[in-house]
Amino acid sequence: MIHFSVEDKARITAAIHAAEKSTSGEFVAVVARASDHYVFVPLLWSAILALLFPGACLLAGLSLRWAQIYQLQLLIFIVLGVLVLSVPGLHLALIPRRVKHARASRLARAQFYGQGVQVTAHHSGVLFFVSLAERYVEIVADKGIHEKLGEAHWTAIIDKFVAHVRRGQIVDGFVDAIGACGAAMAEHYPPDPSATDELSDGLIEL
Repeated sequence: MIHFSVEDKARITAAIHAAEKSTSGEFVAVVARASDHYVFVPLLWSAILALLFPGACLLAGLSLRWAQIYQLQLLIFIVLGVLVLSVPGLHLALIPRRVKHARASRLARAQFYGQGVQVTAHHSGVLFFVSLAERYVEIVADKGIHEKLGEAHWTAIIDKFVAHVRRGQIVDGFVDAIGACGAAMAEHYPPDPSATDELSDGLIEL
């Protein structure tokens, strides 16, 4: 699992400070180890395989009593659910990509509201979110920011962020995305000398 050192966190904080000097935008960086425990996955697969066991016995020509089959089903469910499919790397591999991304996106939006990004004075808050287990990246912006920056510019920032994360360069991804977003927002959200720092400038780890 990726560890963020003091220097890593300092780089992200410095990137936020630098970006916020050129714009009234407020930036928050959040990283989650995983967006869900996915407890249902090992239980679901264990139940399916246990239920298929009697059919497998019939196909194999095994002659077992129903009590024996029932006991073996319980054993299969327990062994697979607790010992095998609960291994983090294994059970994550069994989860459909769309499910993992949906859970990660839900957490990103929950953090957007939970961190108060939507209530900044200029409505110029942006959340940079990474979920490590799902290898998921999302930038959630306050109303109007996406439209003002333009689809092409916004997509380019996200694509570069994703590319960094896929290479395991999480900190570089945050730094580049924050800097690019700050520069892009400077035209539409110029600095406000009277503004106060409303949101956390440090990396928030979940």
